[in-house]
Amino acid sequence: MKRYLDRESEISFYHVIIKVPDNTHGNREYAFNRLHKQRLKEMFFWLEGIYELKCLCYTIMSTHAHFIICHEKDALDKVSLKDAAKREQQYRGWKFALDARTCEVREFRSRLNDLSDFVSNLQKRFTRWYNRQGQKSRRGQLFNHNFKSVLLKDSKALIQCMQYVEMNAVRAQMVKTPDQYEFTSLADILRYNAVGNRLKRNIIYCFRKFNCGLEKLSNKQVFAMYAERLKLVCRALLELGGLAKLDRGVVDELLQRQKHWTSAQFVETG
Repeated sequence: MKRYLDRESEISFYHVIIKVPDNTHGNREYAFNRLHKQRLKEMFFWLEGIYELKCLCYTIMSTHAHFIICHEKDALDKVSLKDAAKREQQYRGWKFALDARTCEVREFRSRLNDLSDFVSNLQKRFTRWYNRQGQKSRRGQLFNHNFKSVLLKDSKALIQCMQYVEMNAVRAQMVKTPDQYEFTSLADILRYNAVGNRLKRNIIYCFRKFNCGLEKLSNKQVFAMYAERLKLVCRALLELGGLAKLDRGVVDELLQRQKHWTSAQFVETG
């Protein structure tokens, strides 16, 4: 699995994919049901609230999950040792406050902006929970050894990849429109729930940070860069019963599997 991390840019975006063992030959033994997907979602956003990383978009499928994650090089500058101590207390589930001056807190703070540490932590925590489920507990790792990360090198690649991720359940013919699928960003955003509101704030913040030409645009206009085409696709599917009247390029881009979003080291559209 390919993993590429940009350690030089001030802000960078990754399409992260985690996957359970290969099911090419019909092996559905580890396929996630609704309970599994809900638990993975809860764990992901709980950890995201502790780490200094931002999720913009996600979709959790039966055998894999997609996340678009923003990494800011200097994000730890905003995290004081006192704040890190509070986060570690929350992370450990301890009732007593931690001394912010200790080496342990400093070490914990250093991990908060580490994408590899974040994804590894998520997979290990979910695996421990998953292995205890069912009548017979299982042992060992659940996910493939490494996660994939594709660097999205410009704003157009970022937006297109986010829209592509949202359409996973539609491409898999599980739902007619992306907002009908419970475990995807657009559904949360359109339901105005806590996760949706958080994702929307992250999208607006990161788009402004990544693209310096948005100063004159309102938050609504910035958000529309990501959401407008998805809403158009939803209306076309519901009102027209298909995508025949949409631009062919849009249909191909969103509804056909594109290997560069998952197999490349980085994607740029310039």
